[in-house]
Amino acid sequence: MAKKSEVKKVRVTQKRSGIGRQEGHRRTIRALGIKRHQQSVVHELTPAIEGMIKKISYMVEVEEVE
Repeated sequence: MAKKSEVKKVRVTQKRSGIGRQEGHRRTIRALGIKRHQQSVVHELTPAIEGMIKKISYMVEVEEVE
């Protein structure tokens, strides 16, 4: 049986504060599971997660995890 294609995982780290940002951007940070500044979370790279990252790309740092 063929092996399923491996799902990429990414580590998302908040690098800029959410203070004074648009409400939608702050809610996106929370939806990603980030509760504090400089906190990192690991997610599978799905289209939904990718869209969230693009929306707040100026606030986060993204790196691929093996």
